[in-house]
Amino acid sequence: MRSVVPPQRRPQVIHVATRFLRGGSETRITDIVRALPEAAHHLIVGADSDLDLARERVAPASLTSMPSLVRPPHPAFDIATISRLSRLLRAMSPDLLITHQSKAGVLGRMASVRVRRARVVHSLSMASFGQGYPRLHDRLFRWVEARLGGRTDAYVAVGADLVRRYTDLGIEPGKFHVVRSDAHVRASAPPDVERVRRDLGLPGRRPVVLYLGSLEPRKNVLQLPDLVRLLADEPLPARPFLAVAGLGPLRGELEAAFVARGFADDAAVLGYVCEPISLIAAVDAMVLLSKVEGLPQVLVQAASVGTPFVAYEVDGIRELVELGAVGHVVAPGELEGVAEALRTALVGGRHPPTANLASWSPAEISRRYREVLGPIIGIPVGPRSESFLPGELDEGAIPR
Repeated sequence: MRSVVPPQRRPQVIHVATRFLRGGSETRITDIVRALPEAAHHLIVGADSDLDLARERVAPASLTSMPSLVRPPHPAFDIATISRLSRLLRAMSPDLLITHQSKAGVLGRMASVRVRRARVVHSLSMASFGQGYPRLHDRLFRWVEARLGGRTDAYVAVGADLVRRYTDLGIEPGKFHVVRSDAHVRASAPPDVERVRRDLGLPGRRPVVLYLGSLEPRKNVLQLPDLVRLLADEPLPARPFLAVAGLGPLRGELEAAFVARGFADDAAVLGYVCEPISLIAAVDAMVLLSKVEGLPQVLVQAASVGTPFVAYEVDGIRELVELGAVGHVVAPGELEGVAEALRTALVGGRHPPTANLASWSPAEISRRYREVLGPIIGIPVGPRSESFLPGELDEGAIPR
């Protein structure tokens, strides 16, 4: 692809995200910044964002908070967001606009219509339509995404299942590139299981099943108390214990449900855990009940240490199993099937890691981003330059 960047000018890249928290889609922003330090990266985020975390993780050349950019549909806010994004894009005249997450992906690409010079890339961590969404939402986003395909120069997707979902809309397959997200699966010494369990208050002599992720409706976390009940009925030498690690709006309701159902001694909500790999390696199995995923990072982490997992069938699960991960796939909503599969996993025990996760290495992720995005903004495809650091202010930066 021909470079559009004049010589001797630092490429300007704008990232627009619906929100910046601790999720997998936010990791993709930091992955791109790390891969392309020669560019000046500007970050525009929506209302429900942790701005301090964004500064820490991205160190952007400029950071703009846009209160009208919210996740739920809101016609007045959405129109205001498109208008303000259009003004910012015209003022900043970026070489590349990268949109992240569903809402920002739609509004950002609609706003880009008025900025002819900028190339547009949409980063896909999860589909905005399909199974797990209400029918009206599904039909609306299929229609919107099919039409935005013509305005999108390229897509970078976390997995192959996600690519197929979008090419089924009729979008040109050649626009799609699979680039993984850094799941922090660095090789390290095996954790001291007894110490990890003791530090987190987990039982040492019972099989421990782990849920790790956001405590929100999309993850179906309110099914976890029913899963504890079903696990208690499974024929196992010892009664399983469920550990729940993560933050989110349903935490209080979930904790109350465990107590009300008499499971206070069979489950614990741990909150945010700063060393998830150690925890994943210290449990006997993992469970994921999500309605929608792109390719779950927590299961990549499980595969990296050989922890078996059970998950509803969503995008990316079979892809991981085909790469050698020890996983069991269950039809969405079949909670009894999840309990049975967990029993099989617990009886089978742990195994040495068998999955081929080479495409998740930080070096490979950076190489792929340079390969896909570098030609668009005139950056060489080879090793990244260390002469620039992400976050250095550029003359073209717009103050907050």
